[in-house]
Amino acid sequence: MVLIFLLIGEVSLSGVNTTNLWLETPHWSSQFYNEAEADLFVDRFRIGGRFLLDAENLRDTLERIVISQRYLGYEKDAVSLWLGNYYETLGHGLVLSSFEDKPLRIDRNLDGGRLSWENDFLGIGLLAGRMLAEDKVTRDDWIYAAQLEVWPIDALDLGAAYLRRDATRDADTLFGRAFEEWAEENLTLRLWRFDLTAAAAQRFTWGRRSAEGWIGTDNINGLGLTASLSYSQQGIGILLEAKDYRGLAGGINAPPPCNPDAESVNQGADEQGYHLALNLAPWDWLWIDASYSSAWDSTRESTLDRIGVEPRIDLAGHTFIPFFIMIDREIPGAVNPQNDLMEAGLSYETLIGEVFLHLKGSYRSIAEGTESWAEPRALAELGWGPLLLSGGGVAELREETELWPWGALRYNAYPFDLTISYGRFKGSYICKNGVCSYELPFEGIKADVTLYF
Repeated sequence: MVLIFLLIGEVSLSGVNTTNLWLETPHWSSQFYNEAEADLFVDRFRIGGRFLLDAENLRDTLERIVISQRYLGYEKDAVSLWLGNYYETLGHGLVLSSFEDKPLRIDRNLDGGRLSWENDFLGIGLLAGRMLAEDKVTRDDWIYAAQLEVWPIDALDLGAAYLRRDATRDADTLFGRAFEEWAEENLTLRLWRFDLTAAAAQRFTWGRRSAEGWIGTDNINGLGLTASLSYSQQGIGILLEAKDYRGLAGGINAPPPCNPDAESVNQGADEQGYHLALNLAPWDWLWIDASYSSAWDSTRESTLDRIGVEPRIDLAGHTFIPFFIMIDREIPGAVNPQNDLMEAGLSYETLIGEVFLHLKGSYRSIAEGTESWAEPRALAELGWGPLLLSGGGVAELREETELWPWGALRYNAYPFDLTISYGRFKGSYICKNGVCSYELPFEGIKADVTLYF
């Protein structure tokens, strides 16, 4: 066997196994989730897969035992080939954005193939596949795409992408099979201390709705525009972004939102806005990060405004981070029902010998419809080598005060990463790439184990 491996080429194996265990009180019911992924590298080939044992219904109602991914890859010089499950974002994500985010419980992998070639000036890519649907069981319609990237000079990058998606579920063939087309053009220009990035995307649907469903409605002509201009020099950084999306929400893309929280008004169906960010470092001990963003739809019934300021002060090994965030949200039907949020607080960090200390306290004022309440929050972390002891909690101050205290112990030293926590965990609202999710509250014991090999 060793002789065979030597004849084939260099061989290596790597992987990761992640286990999550929940023991929920007061009934002490248990939930279990395990995901194992392994890759075998033989010379320029990569063979791998992912095995999933999902026996929990705290984060979703789906329970399954399945080989969720399998793939074969080959890379040599300028050519790469991938067959099976993979992730790919074309251009700025206006046309196609296939990604995974485990805290959000989102998996938008493609099942198909990808072929790419590039040299010092030119890159060409072809891909085909079906995206995993939101139910994490079925797959969307077939998509076929081509991507072209050109780097004529160091200061200029040009790109274009074309994508077609067929309505394979459409049973009405009287007017031919329905489909939709996407196109994106983008550029990045770097001049002196300025960086300019711009992208435009078009979406066209052809066909009609049938009894079995259709990927869109009749004859949508969508358009998306995004641009950003940044300036940087020592001690100063300025970023201005502008977005305009109309009819661009297609389920396979993720248009970048207009705020640093990655929260979108309606995922590109009808969304406009801008984002201004300022970074200042006037002295070695002071860093200031400030931003303002605003987004809205054409009716102005959905709006999202955000302002944030976060200075960082480093003094003799002690770091102080005061922060202030204010959000004014009016998005009917959103996952997060909160309208207004104001949070102010202070974070403190220091390293004493080999001991790391982090303290953070904040005060939130929240409005949801006609109801409002306050939330003091506290976090303390003490670390030494691979060990980290942490604790914190939230006090929800309404007519009746509700407390959410918790504590955790983490051991992180390769190849192990183990965290055991206990307490009451308040639900949280998290976003990425314009997609948001609400983490449900939990009370009990949690164990998270990751093993690398």
